Amino acid sequence: MLRTVLRRLLVVVPMLWGIATLAFCLVNLIPGSPARTILGDGATAEQVAALDRKMGYDRPLADQYWTWLSHVLRGDFGTSLLTSRPTTADVGARLPITLSVVAGAVLLTVVVGVAVGVLSAIGGRRLDRAGQSVLSFFMAVPSFWLGVLLVFLLSIRLGWLPATGYVPFAHSPGRWLASIALPCLSVAAVGIATVARQTRGAMLDVLTKDYIRTLRAAGVSNRSLIFRHALRNASIPIVTSVGFQFIGLLGSTVIVEQVFALNGLGALTLSAVNGKDFPVVLTVVLFTTTIVLAANLLVDVANAWLNPKARRA
Repeated sequence: MLRTVLRRLLVVVPMLWGIATLAFCLVNLIPGSPARTILGDGATAEQVAALDRKMGYDRPLADQYWTWLSHVLRGDFGTSLLTSRPTTADVGARLPITLSVVAGAVLLTVVVGVAVGVLSAIGGRRLDRAGQSVLSFFMAVPSFWLGVLLVFLLSIRLGWLPATGYVPFAHSPGRWLASIALPCLSVAAVGIATVARQTRGAMLDVLTKDYIRTLRAAGVSNRSLIFRHALRNASIPIVTSVGFQFIGLLGSTVIVEQVFALNGLGALTLSAVNGKDFPVVLTVVLFTTTIVLAANLLVDVANAWLNPKARRA
């Protein structure tokens, strides 16, 4: 398992560099000048050219890239062109909002998805068919549409949960939980359906194994058979599926944050792209890429721990 972690760590650095380089090139393909966005349409061409020269955007792209990369390696991610604040400060202020939604959605995905998958596998044909029908519906529903529906039902009609806004955990844990409940439900719906189907398939496969029949014949209780033996051996594809869902959930928050008026990384990224605030866009890419790579590393470690052959290696 240690060798698995070391191999993955050796891959992370070049992968992070490659994604950062690609992001830098793509960002600079966005039409228009940051100086024009900052100064407005009333600025003259001379004023725009002077500001571009001051910010260094008149230099060749290779020079801009090496300057940016050298600063990043020193821990300087740049300054926002729109707010004149360090980009890490802007990203750091929005990151807890996005991570709160993603973490809550992942928790719902794991708990509800695994529970529904296990019940579908062991609950008989009728329960399985009903569960599959419900899962198919949630897999087909876009997260933003589900968010609007939840706002209408649980916020406007019933008044149970707030429709918009975010309350930091430090201010009020209860209000924090209420503020992220609807976004988490909206984002997690597809993940729950996917993990439930993965769990169902893995459990059905494991329950047909010879050792399960042997344990059942030996008088092992049904509960112990399912949760101690079957689910443990079916968990490797489930963990992998959860890892992929985490990446998808992180991307889905960009749209869902707009529905619930959350000023997370999604809202920051959209405003930075529209305002051609390239340093902020690149900082968001680096932060989110690091989070995704860390999540993939955790999935590999979990799979190595669950797989006896990987542990012995």
